[in-house]
Amino acid sequence: MRNRIFPLRDRGLAGCVTIGLLMPGCAFAAADNDVQPDSAQTAAPAPQPAPTLKSPYQTEADGQGPRTGPNYMMLRGGEDWRFLGNPKVKRDWASPLKFMPLTEDGNVSLTLNGDQRSSVSLSTRPLLSDTTDRIEVLSRTTIGADLRVGRAFRVYGELASGQIFGKNENRHIPIQKNDLIVQQLFAELRAPVGSGVARVTVGRQEFFDGPRFIVSPRENPNIRVSMNGARLSMDWRRFRFTAFHFEPTEQGTGLLDDGIGNGETLSGVYSSFLVAGGSPRSKSAVYVDPFYYHFEDDDRALGRLSGKDRRETYGARVWGHLGPVAFDWTALKQDGRFGVRPVDAWGVSTNQSIALGKGATAPRLGLHADYASGGGTFDTAGKVGAFDFLYNATIIYSDDNYLGAINMLGIAPTLHVPVTKKLQLIGEAGFYWRPDQSDAVYRGNSQAYAGTQNVAGRHVANIARLRANWTLNPHVSLSGIANYVDAGKVLTRAGYGDNLFVQTMMTLRF
Repeated sequence: MRNRIFPLRDRGLAGCVTIGLLMPGCAFAAADNDVQPDSAQTAAPAPQPAPTLKSPYQTEADGQGPRTGPNYMMLRGGEDWRFLGNPKVKRDWASPLKFMPLTEDGNVSLTLNGDQRSSVSLSTRPLLSDTTDRIEVLSRTTIGADLRVGRAFRVYGELASGQIFGKNENRHIPIQKNDLIVQQLFAELRAPVGSGVARVTVGRQEFFDGPRFIVSPRENPNIRVSMNGARLSMDWRRFRFTAFHFEPTEQGTGLLDDGIGNGETLSGVYSSFLVAGGSPRSKSAVYVDPFYYHFEDDDRALGRLSGKDRRETYGARVWGHLGPVAFDWTALKQDGRFGVRPVDAWGVSTNQSIALGKGATAPRLGLHADYASGGGTFDTAGKVGAFDFLYNATIIYSDDNYLGAINMLGIAPTLHVPVTKKLQLIGEAGFYWRPDQSDAVYRGNSQAYAGTQNVAGRHVANIARLRANWTLNPHVSLSGIANYVDAGKVLTRAGYGDNLFVQTMMTLRF
């Protein structure tokens, strides 16, 4: 049952809100970023909160998502800035907003955060079929607040606004155009349990706990995926698990017209074992993560299939780093039913690299290889072999949503060159085929390239990618992206062609 809330659609007000949210981001870019220690001439000692109930598990594997800096995270709701209560730590211009004590002892505090991401992109053949160039300007603004009471309880809220402009741009669907949405609003309670920490999180939240082949909030669009429900986590030093039940947010395009529940549900259990390394002096850490996800979509369309899609996804992830070698391997099996037909699908994702030297600026040579089964979506009977990639990171194969993990086999050598500590270059050459010639080729949104199920051939495309990331300081980062799609026989026989996609992006944060 879909449930809409706050159906406000005043466009004038939406424009004012968007401009108001953008203004602070401009100020952040212009502000001085020199880090300064606290002044020694302080009349009274600064309030210091009680010790935090931090997860004892390894930070890189704690299920809170990737880090974007020493204290910043992609999912801003996972940050904890209460260390600023220590007067000896260094600060910068944003520190007064990161730890705002509301009581004399500092045990009640408020943290504010914000992001402004702006990008401009060009596609020479949008959707690999449109011969008119596409120029898009995307803007995403988020503002968040974290209220902490003692060391065990907090409430986090986040608003987001996304806008799209340009020439021949994409349809203004909710993931790109959304005047104002409650992106997150949850309460969290922590408690010590023996040598571990238990955590219960209830409400609307972003979720990034698992292999990105099937679980991600999807950073690429303007509005990320958020989930409504509850999550119970338990962390020890060498083992953790989390159990959850979620309904994704039904996104709107107007002002606070988002709802709870879009006809999908995601629940399951994810666990992680630290099986080797992990000590402060160790250069290695190896994790084994068994998991189970239950997914339902009440009304899904895929190829010629339509109806309720229920997937039981079982699998394990083995990942980590051993000295100069980093690796991330995931194997998945899917059962269930699509309508009245049984599901029999599977997938494998591997990513590995090796440092070609010592130190943080050593280049890394890598390879990622991925397989997702296909078949059955254009048949009238039998098993459905098409893999369902749930909420995976759509940038695995490209930066413009060209390919999705259905009926897909891909191999992509990679090269990561840290030119300096602030400037990174990443190159990739991907080669992609379809395992089942009777099934179509699918985009990153699960939509089939029309007609590809009717042509012969296996070679889908070659995709060359280049990315430059320049982190000026913790608050300002720039990136440039170029993707070239060389359409293979399957796509060209169905009427599709090559495409060049280039994009520049600036992100401001505090």
